Amino acid sequence: MTKDITPRHCLACGGMLTRPLPSPGGPPFYCAACGLPVYHDPKVAVAGVVTDQAGRVWLLRRAQRDQAHGRWILPGGHVDRGEELTQAVRREVAEETGLQAELRGLVGVYSYPGNPVVLIVYRLTSQPGQPRPSREALELRPFAPADIPWDRLGYVSTGQALRDALDLNPSPAPEPRLAPRPALG
Repeated sequence: MTKDITPRHCLACGGMLTRPLPSPGGPPFYCAACGLPVYHDPKVAVAGVVTDQAGRVWLLRRAQRDQAHGRWILPGGHVDRGEELTQAVRREVAEETGLQAELRGLVGVYSYPGNPVVLIVYRLTSQPGQPRPSREALELRPFAPADIPWDRLGYVSTGQALRDALDLNPSPAPEPRLAPRPALG
């Protein structure tokens, strides 16, 4: 997870930032020197639900020392400024797994209160090749959907995206049908 860091200096002139009086929808900071409004924008990340030819899902055990360390996550990472989202997810999958993958579509967009990351998850199919975990992974493994370690996933979004991609979410209850009213007569 990305740490939310409060900016202190203006990117335009280097002046100190100040907080204005709270106003809905307004910028959270202004530069005291040049008056530039400064917004605290979210960080965009991508991840992939990557399946192999047998329908197994590739997951990696996170090596970075944060709350997900040692837990299973989807391959993914931050989008570089100016990078196309679909290119970013293919790049991240290749960097973290060593696999080339073909894009199959969008799974969903995930965000949570208090978390500055907006996660965009895609469905991909891996091409034949030798997987190579990056230094960001303690381990890299394909799991049959029935064998996914649900109790050892690193992030809520990992579980939600897997359920969405594998169509494991319970169907919404059907709308109740009301019987037609008898005619008054």
